[in-house]
Amino acid sequence: MVTADPHPARAIRTTVELAAASLGEPSPLPRLTPLRTLPRTDMGDGVPDDLQERARFGRLASPLPYRVLSGYDRVPVPRRFDAIELDNGLLRALVLPGLGGRVWSLHDHGRDRELLFVNPVVQYANFALTDAWVAGGIEWNLGSTGHSTTTSRPMHAGVLRRGDGDVVRLWEWERTRDLVLQIDLSLPEGSDRLYASTRVVNPDPEDKPLYWWTTIAVPETEGTRVLAGADSAWRTDYAGVLSRVSLPHPDGPSYDASRALSSTRVADYFYDVGEQTGRHLVSTEADGRGFAQSSTEALRGRKLFVWGNGVGGSRWQEWLCGPTARYLEIQAGYCPTQLEHDVIRGHDEVSWTEAFGAVDLDPDVVAGPYDAACDAARTATHAAAPPGPLEERHLGWLGEVADAPVDEVLAVGDGWGRTEELLRGGSGATPARPFPTVDDDSTPARALVEGDRATFERTADRLPVPPVSDRWRAVLGTEDDHWWLDHARAVQAQLRGERDRARAAYRLSVEAHPTAVALRGLGVLAGDEGDVDEAVSCYAQARELDPSCRQLATEQLQVLLDAGRPDDCLAVVDTLPDSVRSHGRTRLQEAQAHADVGDAGAADALLQDLVVEDLAEGETVISDLWAQLHPHEPVPEHLDYRMFVAEEPR
Repeated sequence: MVTADPHPARAIRTTVELAAASLGEPSPLPRLTPLRTLPRTDMGDGVPDDLQERARFGRLASPLPYRVLSGYDRVPVPRRFDAIELDNGLLRALVLPGLGGRVWSLHDHGRDRELLFVNPVVQYANFALTDAWVAGGIEWNLGSTGHSTTTSRPMHAGVLRRGDGDVVRLWEWERTRDLVLQIDLSLPEGSDRLYASTRVVNPDPEDKPLYWWTTIAVPETEGTRVLAGADSAWRTDYAGVLSRVSLPHPDGPSYDASRALSSTRVADYFYDVGEQTGRHLVSTEADGRGFAQSSTEALRGRKLFVWGNGVGGSRWQEWLCGPTARYLEIQAGYCPTQLEHDVIRGHDEVSWTEAFGAVDLDPDVVAGPYDAACDAARTATHAAAPPGPLEERHLGWLGEVADAPVDEVLAVGDGWGRTEELLRGGSGATPARPFPTVDDDSTPARALVEGDRATFERTADRLPVPPVSDRWRAVLGTEDDHWWLDHARAVQAQLRGERDRARAAYRLSVEAHPTAVALRGLGVLAGDEGDVDEAVSCYAQARELDPSCRQLATEQLQVLLDAGRPDDCLAVVDTLPDSVRSHGRTRLQEAQAHADVGDAGAADALLQDLVVEDLAEGETVISDLWAQLHPHEPVPEHLDYRMFVAEEPR
């Protein structure tokens, strides 16, 4: 048993070995539409007008300028991750700056227990705005509805060495919105709470959409109960309906929504906490051991996400964490639901502080009536982190710590923060958030801003996905012709629906220097206009230049499947290199083509051991194909990832 030894918090740089899949290389193909289209949620009766308005506002048209992270595998092997350990003798937080700065572990020394769900495997899955996402820990989500673009990318990290304890600072420039994120993690001496003080800065004069949710994964067992002090919630599921439901019994007395495993339904519950003071969430076990999150008033939303105990939800749990681990998510957000975006004004900032830590409740109360259990959870949470002092702590952080310089840089993110500052005429980073120069895919863009044409021309091919903001469009529009500049102008025009301008710029780029990404751009334009032959021709030329790019093959095969040409799809599959043909997505498309030509046996053979590495949250293509082949048979459990149907328990 670990003995508590209170002392001022100290941060050290360390490493941790985890069973982890390979993230692989980012896709070189600019993603011109959202990775998955958010449903136009059916607003049920009684949805307030202001919520509906915020739900219509701010939807992200594309994850650009980020590259999609879809090159991961499902072969976990021991890998070392850089980590930062912050410990005050009562609590130890382990932060992984390379995975979006998430708090991977939070260990309470005095109680000798882990407070978070620590995933036994780092397994990437297609859940985030740029695909790759990992379940587990405390995750920070800035940008737009969904898991953040930064969730599987490195963040900058540093430490402030203070007499009353070190503060670990995380910061990054989120590029879809051009907002600056700063998170300061602290463990005050003698405290068993981890505090996360967060601010989001708009560096530009224009107003922008604002989206934030803190996602906390906690263990889920038969006895897990989630308590929020709300008697109603807005519920969404994968049928795309937002409806107000009563708590704890949204569907009659047989189902208690505070007990996660009592339902077959995969669902989000956005608690109606209204104007409560000291908003909070508690996840507790039957023996009363619990985890609590609370915050200052700026974070209005609270949410529970459950996989339920149905076949599809259980299969996803296994897919993300292995066969023996289960988790649920409690979350806190800037708006009441995740369908919404608020507004951050030009040259403004917003901030808040969250507290995370253990609570201990009476097991008899936990097992008892919902209202009494909620009252006990609220009392314990506020005793550990009282709302008034939490607000005072936040104001103290703003006045004394938030702008203090970093004493030591512990981890480096990418070079785009520095490049974006230069684009805006800045002479350097602030001491609080020092964006360094990094030799990565920001190098050619930074060279353009600095007028270093030689470096730009030498490094241009590092950046297949160009920056696309209006500021960058203005810069790139004034530069002399170059194949990369023509490609960048084409992507910018295509993203804005300027099809003729995009086509002309792609052709100029190809004439100057043929590249797979420019030819693919022409293929997308042709496919969107229904010219399948031209699209296939462009993709074929692109694959000749980059035959190992699996994403090119995926797009070409899908064009043929969507056009009702499965024979041509199979002919292309036969030409693919083994590394591309063996990928689960390619095998799924091959199976679909066999089914479409009437060769059910060949399709079934591919489905038997099918593993689609980048299968997306909510994607039903596998179960749809099974239904096509076997219309009167249930989907086998190993192929059942459906998240939108009510299923019977196992």
